[in-house]
Amino acid sequence: MARIRSKDTKPELRLRKALWAAGCRYRLHYDLPGRPDIVFLRKRLAIFMDGCFWHGCPLHYSAPRTREDFWKAKLRQNVMRDMAADEALIREGWEVFRIWEHELVNIEKIVEHILNFLGRPHQTAYGAASPISVTTVAESPASYGNQHEEPPETDWRTCHCGSEDLRVLSVSGHGSLRSNSRRCPQSAELICRKCGSLRSVKVPQPNQR
Repeated sequence: MARIRSKDTKPELRLRKALWAAGCRYRLHYDLPGRPDIVFLRKRLAIFMDGCFWHGCPLHYSAPRTREDFWKAKLRQNVMRDMAADEALIREGWEVFRIWEHELVNIEKIVEHILNFLGRPHQTAYGAASPISVTTVAESPASYGNQHEEPPETDWRTCHCGSEDLRVLSVSGHGSLRSNSRRCPQSAELICRKCGSLRSVKVPQPNQR
C-alpha cells in the first residue's frame, strides 16, 4: 500500500487540469484539516477528490476477498477521518466540496458548479450550470452515531432523512456494491453525512433484483 498515492492521483490531476483550463488558480494540498486537494483561499473553498474504494462509495465500493478485518478497519478509519476534517473546516468557516472519482464522467458540469460558487458562471456545451451530485458538506457538523430503524421499502442507499449522501463504513462478505455486480457483500454499514445516523442494511443480491 505504500505505493498508493494520497495526492496527485489521476482523478485529481484531471480535475485540476480542467479547472486550470477554465481560468481557475488555486492552491494544492494546503495546510488545513484533511489536507484538501484543491483550495481557493479567497472564497474559503476546500475541495477533496475522493476515490470510490478508499472513501466508501455506496455505488461502487468493492470489498477485497482477503484480510476482511483489516479492510473494514481501514475503511472506517478513512471515512471517520474525512468527517472529522470536514467538521474542522466548517468550524473555521470553510465551504467543503467532496467529489467522487466516478463523477468525473460529468467533469464539465463539476467545473461549472465550482465556477458558480466562485462567482464566475460560464457557458459550456451543457448550457447554464445545472445541479450535479457533488457533495457540499452541511454548514453545521452532524452528530454522528445515532441508530435509526429502516422505514418500509426504503432504498438502502437513501437515509431515513431523505439524504443520499452516504458513506460505507464496513461490509460483511466480499464483492462489489455496483448494481450490475455478480457478487455483492451480504450487508453494509452506512453513515449519513447529513444527519449522522448509522444504518445496517442487507445488500440486495443479484438474484433479488
